[in-house]
Amino acid sequence: MVFFLLFFLAFSPAAPRGEEPSTTLVKEDSVAAFIQSRFACLLGLDSDSGRKERRAATRQLALWYAARGYRPVWTSQPLRVELLSAVNSAADEGLLPADYHRADIEQYLQHPPIGIGDQARCDILLTDAMLSLATHLRYGKVDPERLDPNWNLTDPKRLAEMQFQLQNALASGSIQTALQEMRPRYFKYGLLREALARYRQIEQAGGWPVVPGGQAIRPAESDPRVPLIRRRLSVTGDFAGRSEESSMVLDSELSAAIRNFQMRHALSADGVVGRATLAAMNVTASERVQQLRVNLERYRWFVGKLEPTFVLVNIAGFSLQYVHEGSLRWGTRVIVGKPYRKTPVFKADIHSVLFNPRWVVPPTILAEDALPAIRKDPGYLSRKQLQVIDSKGRVIDPSSVRWSAMGASAFPYRLQQRAGDYGALGRIKFVMPNRHIVYLHDTPTKDLFEKSSRTFSSGCIRVENPARLAELLLDDSLKWNGAAIRLAIGTEKTRAVPLRRRVPVFILYLTAVAERERIFFLEDVYHRDAAVLKALNTPTQTLTMESCGF
Repeated sequence: MVFFLLFFLAFSPAAPRGEEPSTTLVKEDSVAAFIQSRFACLLGLDSDSGRKERRAATRQLALWYAARGYRPVWTSQPLRVELLSAVNSAADEGLLPADYHRADIEQYLQHPPIGIGDQARCDILLTDAMLSLATHLRYGKVDPERLDPNWNLTDPKRLAEMQFQLQNALASGSIQTALQEMRPRYFKYGLLREALARYRQIEQAGGWPVVPGGQAIRPAESDPRVPLIRRRLSVTGDFAGRSEESSMVLDSELSAAIRNFQMRHALSADGVVGRATLAAMNVTASERVQQLRVNLERYRWFVGKLEPTFVLVNIAGFSLQYVHEGSLRWGTRVIVGKPYRKTPVFKADIHSVLFNPRWVVPPTILAEDALPAIRKDPGYLSRKQLQVIDSKGRVIDPSSVRWSAMGASAFPYRLQQRAGDYGALGRIKFVMPNRHIVYLHDTPTKDLFEKSSRTFSSGCIRVENPARLAELLLDDSLKWNGAAIRLAIGTEKTRAVPLRRRVPVFILYLTAVAERERIFFLEDVYHRDAAVLKALNTPTQTLTMESCGF
């Protein structure tokens, strides 16, 4: 904290020297003295552990004012107008303008403060609004670590650069542009933001019609619900055909629109209006607006951490993308953890590719699956082709082990599976050390990739066509092309090949994403959206000032 304070003091705009102080400057000095005298009280009020979020924001305020010698910020009426405009624009990002003292700003614009105490109160409230809005635009309003302790992307030093940018903006007499630049510049965030505006317009216009349930409607079939489906898909732009509006036949144009809708909602794109397709159609416009708000917030959590080259796994989308130097190079389908063994959200670095990996049963699966199965059926080990290995690496005869007395916490052996097509890891594993023991890897159950919902693993991520991902990550077309990778696998020998440089992998959870300028709404398979939305809609903790003499 001392470092940040000295940093801001060194670069904050200096007061003019060699001039007689004007009446305005004398008054500003009085307001500055008043502000400085009240900060100890403000910080003390927020010492209660139940106001952790507010305490952090008040400390941020204290640093801000100390950096500028406690001089007031909002002495200009045009600057206050700019701030109000920026606060109102927070709604475009899915945030709540009320979180940023909008009512107070409007009041001060109508009735500018006169007394020293009122001026100080106005200044602190407006600065709090600016700093809170800037922080939420750049990093998100909701603390992801409070929702998920696995989150490991928070930067504790993130506020220094942001505050410096804002100090410079105010020194130039403008703030709105600086606040606009705080929001993520990632193009997919921008597409979601545009979608939010579009779906809000749909919501305000009354949304879309509800399509009643019933038997599935197949292409070329006639059904009285077809005109309603046509109107429903027209509202969201999925259908733009010219077929007769009142026609009850599900013709080829409408069938193509249904397939497009199904693809955008991660459903089997068969053109058949079945139960799942009807359920997706009947999600209301208001619910889609909230889903977009939730995912704009999630993007703010991580986009600032993306590097030019990375792997991104979207758990809710059952997808993996490889981005190289800022451009999408490749994507594929993945299988993720079952709802009761959720794949965690975190970041790690891939540093090597392991060909023909041997699978060692991890602690969770050992305790919850393997040991109970072995006690019930000794043939489990041979069926799964698992060997019992002792601490010296020797293979132990399973019949010599008293399985009934074995517990997972003090298990003296490891259960290891030979490498091969039947192995749980398949032929390729991507080594990315992490505390969750979660990896990307091949799988012998490739038929599961054809399922539209793919929550089948015990937490790890199974990758379709992992050989292609290995080729991209190894990035050596001469030494590690497709043929060389097939040869390495064909040797049946376990071999680790280091990457030229580590590649970060972001394992995230996004239920609304933009791909090629289309918005995809995905199933909330782990039921996580509600907690984010609740936190996003919870008013920020207020800055209590009355007890400090304001």
